[in-house]
Amino acid sequence: MVAFGKKLKERQIQEWRGYYINYKLLKKKVKQYAHEIEIGSLDRRRVVKDFSRMLDVQIETMVLFLLEQQGLLASRIAKLGEQQDSLQEQPADISRIFDPGEAYREVGRDLIKLLFFVEMNAIGIRKILKKFDKRFGYRFTDYYVRTRANHPYSQLQQVFKHVVIILDRSLSICPILVVYFDRCQNLPFK
Repeated sequence: MVAFGKKLKERQIQEWRGYYINYKLLKKKVKQYAHEIEIGSLDRRRVVKDFSRMLDVQIETMVLFLLEQQGLLASRIAKLGEQQDSLQEQPADISRIFDPGEAYREVGRDLIKLLFFVEMNAIGIRKILKKFDKRFGYRFTDYYVRTRANHPYSQLQQVFKHVVIILDRSLSICPILVVYFDRCQNLPFK
């Protein structure tokens, strides 16, 4: 992907703009670090330490937002389930019938948005790590992933866990949605 920074900016979900990885800033820092190493004002160890911290902050921002959105989706799904259960327990009253089709479709759309958010950030992280490695001839990606992925408080580990959880939940929601859509074949899916 050439010009990833531009594509990231164009494809961002605008209301979530502040939670994406700041690829442009990280790219600028890589360039700045390369220049400072060339002139001798910084050593590689200091660069690795500074860049690691900066990347940690970027990932933490993204992960905290991801957790918040995941919680909101889970609450909405639970509420929809409770509404359906209460309808099944009560006698049929046409005026109180709740059609959850649109609500489930909205949850599905929001889940897809969240997965897209995770994908764009994961690509950004991968690309900036690759750029750092290429620029410095250093295997920083291996070091960064190894030191962060296995640490119990790692934000990177949280990304891995939550991507799996989101995918798992989305796969468990899919059969519910399919059954519901089968029952309501006349409803168009947006």
